[in-house]
This record gives sequence, structure tokens and C-alpha cells, in this order.
Amino acid sequence: MVELDVLVVGAGTAGAAAARACARAGLSVVAIDARPLGTAGARWLNGVPAHAFEQADVPTPRGEELAGSGHAFHMVAGHGPGRVTVPSAELLDVDMRHLVARLQADARAAGARLYGEERATAWEPAADGATVRTSHRTLHARVVVDAAGLRGVPFQPPPEVPRTEICVAAQETRTLLDRAAAEAFFEGHGVAPGDTLCFTGVSGGYSIINVRLDLTRDRVYILTGGIPGAGHRSGVQLLNGFATRHGWIGDTEVGGSRAIPLMPPLARLDDGPLVRLGDAGRQVFAAHGSGIGAQLIAARMLADTLSGGGTPWDYTRTWQQKWGGHFCGSVAFARFSRSLSPEDLRELFASGLMAPGATGRTLAQRRPGIGRADLPDLPRMLLGAIRAPHWLARLAPVAGRMARLELHHSRFPTQPSEVERWGQERDAILDA
Repeated sequence: MVELDVLVVGAGTAGAAAARACARAGLSVVAIDARPLGTAGARWLNGVPAHAFEQADVPTPRGEELAGSGHAFHMVAGHGPGRVTVPSAELLDVDMRHLVARLQADARAAGARLYGEERATAWEPAADGATVRTSHRTLHARVVVDAAGLRGVPFQPPPEVPRTEICVAAQETRTLLDRAAAEAFFEGHGVAPGDTLCFTGVSGGYSIINVRLDLTRDRVYILTGGIPGAGHRSGVQLLNGFATRHGWIGDTEVGGSRAIPLMPPLARLDDGPLVRLGDAGRQVFAAHGSGIGAQLIAARMLADTLSGGGTPWDYTRTWQQKWGGHFCGSVAFARFSRSLSPEDLRELFASGLMAPGATGRTLAQRRPGIGRADLPDLPRMLLGAIRAPHWLARLAPVAGRMARLELHHSRFPTQPSEVERWGQERDAILDA
């Protein structure tokens, strides 16, 4: 039996980030993954807010890890016309293969031990932690971190997510077969090479086809997502269909797909000595189904809590008070967006109420508000409120729910026994 502070189950982004953060905080760490370590985690590009790396104390990606940054983001209603353009999105296009490898290497350098092709099979909680049996050994840890994704650890699965609350996303890097034809396609949509062109509402209100042309590498990056449980096409279907329709798109170099939960975060991220991190804890920014930045930040917060003598319960309270309301509010916005048809989106974009500054904040997973960057948008937004009062009437209740959820999370209970009632009250606000 091995005695240690933290056992991490999963060595993808969330698990590697947790192992890295905890080891750098001076904790003894072992991380295991059922897959070989070199194939753990996502194998595609993800748009990650730049500020997440700073908050997680992870150096910003560069070199082969960074496929793009700071380019304009054009959000189009359906396949057009009608759009909102964010001049410089605060997102980094990160190659997750290289990011996960870097996080794993940093974890090892800090003293963590990582093992691939090793499964956790059972556990026995105890007053001082838990004993976990794996396919290779028995380990005793003060804290067990479930970083195994949506399905969670096999011995203590989290609550199931309804199929109607799961977005199936896909992302691929494809070769560029015909540069002139590709440039003509983007020019026809008024988008410069290197910028992101995002078609929204193409198969249900929440769906997207997001495409970017990289002429420096002769590559095309395609990101798609949809909710098949609601009767719409999945991200895989959307991606394959788009590539088939455009002959300038070639073969897949790298990519994959993933099921993303769009539910509010679990009220209890802890269960005795168990801590759920990332998708296992529903720490996903549901407005656009993004979880990588959240995982990096949550891993740092967990390490700070545990190294400071705190418990898994302390981590739950800290995360819920700081981030829970923001992420739960994103669920309210996601549910609203699912109700929008392409025609609705055209009207909303034309109204001026969905301004570039606010859209950019949502992309970057920042809290709503009015800042200096929004000042140029204010006259158009005010005019939109006058010209399109029906849209203001539809948006106001959503904004109200988001504000109430922030307040509710700031009052997260001080005692575990109070969480169940608190969670019921939160769900009532969300479902109002």
C-alpha cells in the first residue's frame, strides 16, 4: 500500500493539470489513466481563454502548442446574412496534444508519478482518506481526484446527464486542397484568411460550424457541435457534411469528438475524500460548451486548498462561491440560445443588443458587464432596445436569472447538511 496526499484518476487535461498543480504545491501525487499517457486527453484544437492560463499559473502556449490567437471572430446567423464580429477574440487555439504533454511533463518535474494503462477498479473510503485498488496496485490517498471525464471514476459515478443536455462536439485539422477556392469561400463571406467564421443555429439553436483557414500551414480548422438528443445533427455529422460539400477541404490530419455536459455544476464537488474535477463535476461553461480553461483554474484552486490544509469540502465551497454562479449562469444563457432559430439570430444581431463587446466577453468566459471596450457599442444597444423591445423582453429574464444565480452562489452554505436545500433553490432559479 502506498501512502500519498493525492491520487488523480485521469491524466488528460484536468488530471494532468491537477497532478501538476498539486505536486508544485508540495503534495505527494500519483496520477493514473486507463489509456497510454501519450494518448490521454483531447487530441484536437480547443479555443481556450488566454486569462485561464494566467489564473492557473500555467505559462501561455506557444510554438507548436499554439495554432492561432487574437484573430477576429465572425458569428453568422445560420449560413448568413446577419452577423456579429468580435475584432480580436481573447482566445488561444491550443493543440491539446501538446498542452497535455506539457502538463504531464511539468507534473513529473515537480515530483508527481504518472502511470498509463492503469485502471482504478474499486475504493474503500476511510476517515483519513481512501484506499483505491487499481489494475496494478493498491494505493491509499488522503484525497482522490476524479478527473476521468463525463463518465467519472468507475467505482463512484456521478449523476447521469440526460441526452437532451449533452452537446456532441467535433474538431478536426484538415489539409487544404485548393487555396484559391478556400480564399474565395471566405472572401464570399467577408472574412479574411486566419479569422474565424462561425455559422450558428445550423441544426438547432445551440449548433455551430466554426471554420478557420490557416494559409501559413495550408490547413483548415473545423469545429462543430450539436445536440443529437434533441433531434439535431451531432458535431460529427455537421463536420463531415460541411467537409463533403466543400471540395477545397482535404483529409483529416488530427481530430476527434467529445460529449459535453450542459448541466449546472454539481452542488457538491466533493464526496468524502473524493473530488470531482472538470467534466466529472460539470465544470463546463455551457454558453458554448467549453471546459479546458475551467479545468486549469479548478486544478490550481484545488491544489491551493489542499496544500493550505483544506479539505475537499473547503474546495467545493471556494469554487462554488467564486465560479459556480458564473458557470450556472452560462447554463441559463445556453438554454436561451437553444430556443433561437436562424431567423431569430438575424433579428437579434440586427437589433444591436448582441454587441461585439458582450459577445467577446462570452467567448472569453468573462462575467457580463459594461466596460470601457463597450462604450462604442452603447448607442447602438440603446437604440436596439427602443427599436426591438420584444428582444429586450426576451433577454431581460435571462439576464435576471444570471444575476440571481451569481448572488445565490455567493451565499453557498457553510455546512454540508444545507447543500441539498440550497441546490433545490438554485435549480428553481435556473428553471424559472
